[in-house]
Amino acid sequence: MVNNMDNQQMQNQVDMFRQMSQQQGVSGVAYIDVYPASGSLRYKLKVTPPERRAEMIANLSLILEMMSQAFNLQTKKIINEEADNG
Repeated sequence: MVNNMDNQQMQNQVDMFRQMSQQQGVSGVAYIDVYPASGSLRYKLKVTPPERRAEMIANLSLILEMMSQAFNLQTKKIINEEADNG
C-alpha cells in the first residue's frame, strides 16, 4: 500500500480540524474500545456542548463508512435515533 500523505501533512490536517472545533466551542473525550479478535470497535463520546454529540457521531460514522469502503469492505450501517445507549 502506498502512503501519499506523510505524518506532517496528517498532523497539519488534525491541527486544522482541532482549531475549527475550538472556534466552535466543541471539546470532550472520545473512548475507543478495541477488540481485535472479534473485529469489534466501540466508540463513545462525551461532548461539550452535549447538543453537538449527535452531529459528531453522524460525521464519525460517515468517516468510518468511507474508510471501510476504501479497504474494499461492504458497509452496512444502522442509525437508531431513538435509542440512547448512554
